[in-house]
Amino acid sequence: MKVRSKNKKEKQYDQLQLDQARRDLAEEAVKFAQEFAECEGDVYYSTYREFSNKSWHYEREKENAAMSKVGPTWDWENKVCGEYRYNGI
Repeated sequence: MKVRSKNKKEKQYDQLQLDQARRDLAEEAVKFAQEFAECEGDVYYSTYREFSNKSWHYEREKENAAMSKVGPTWDWENKVCGEYRYNGI
């Protein structure tokens, strides 16, 4: 498998994706906290799932940004992103 280091554009793309995921998580956290307060500790399952999904997405973007290499397929153990992640940039 041919692997290379990420270039500057790919690193910038990763940072943009991470920043967006962070903003989305913060918005969802506010909604969750408001509903929690309004419902006196009860939260709708759909609100919990949205918060959980945003949290998962943020953690995944952190992992992607930490990967230093790009290859034809994903290789989590060796910190290699799949090159198709950057097809749109």
